[in-house]
Amino acid sequence: MIKTEGITHEQWLDERRRGIGGSDSPVILLGDDHPFSTPLELWEDKMGIGTPTPESPAMKRGKALEDLISREFMDQSGYKVRRVNQILQHPEHPWMLGNIDRLIVGVPGRGPGILEIKCPGLKTFGKIKREGVPDYYQIQLQHYLAVSGREWGAFAIFNAELWELVWFELNRDDELIEMIISKGEEFWNLVQAGVQPESGKGMTNIDLDPVGGDENFLLLDSDPWERAVREYREAKSLLDETEMLKKEAEERIKNLMAMHNATIVEGAGVRMRLTTVNGRVTFDHKRFQQSHPELEEEMGKFVRVGKEYQKLTPTFLKEEKNYE
Repeated sequence: MIKTEGITHEQWLDERRRGIGGSDSPVILLGDDHPFSTPLELWEDKMGIGTPTPESPAMKRGKALEDLISREFMDQSGYKVRRVNQILQHPEHPWMLGNIDRLIVGVPGRGPGILEIKCPGLKTFGKIKREGVPDYYQIQLQHYLAVSGREWGAFAIFNAELWELVWFELNRDDELIEMIISKGEEFWNLVQAGVQPESGKGMTNIDLDPVGGDENFLLLDSDPWERAVREYREAKSLLDETEMLKKEAEERIKNLMAMHNATIVEGAGVRMRLTTVNGRVTFDHKRFQQSHPELEEEMGKFVRVGKEYQKLTPTFLKEEKNYE
């Protein structure tokens, strides 16, 4: 174990270069599919020849809010956590390091767990709530479970803009851990030998079970879906343009009728009638309920509910460069 209490950020980085840490394993396994780094960049960092990667906004937020997030996690989960002011080292694979955020303690029948704290931006937070915990989060936590020998862990994922926390538990996956150790050792041997990784491709194919997310959400990539969406976009674009042209033509007709001080005009195969329509009258049910709460039950007898139907609501997404 390497004590981290009182050391500088630069000293902490130097210690991490002595082996493969939890945030390194996803880069090794995912390769170019990792959103922030590549195996070559990681190799250069371990060799001390790469350009230091600046802390991302998510990392800075996480550090600044780590204590707050851990307290919020304790409030929501009922678990207790404590700091671990050390970089852990695997007993059989000394190159395998782990700098964990918190240790979860006092859980009857389970033993201690590992808490990984994340503080992503708004888009990433929404994506996690829809799709679940991303692969590179999962690999990182499994790395820590391997180093610590623990059987389970949890993610505390907090968004500062919404001031909202979601948390998910994760059990130890020995098959994935074997892969992390095997591929991590291969990579560390390249570092020790001063040999660059051959390519930026992931060193293995990986398919992880989803953790969290909306059970009604499906990420679909198929030709029929792509064709249907493309046709919908084209039809919507034509409809929007048609509506705009119609409104512009209506304004020109109203202006011409006003120029001639006429409310009924006939010509060009059409008769146009301009009338003034009173504003829509609506019943303020909320205010009435507040003023006459005793009549709420009686009013319910006269409420009519329309036929149920399905409403399709599209949200057109922009391409994102990364997941944070």
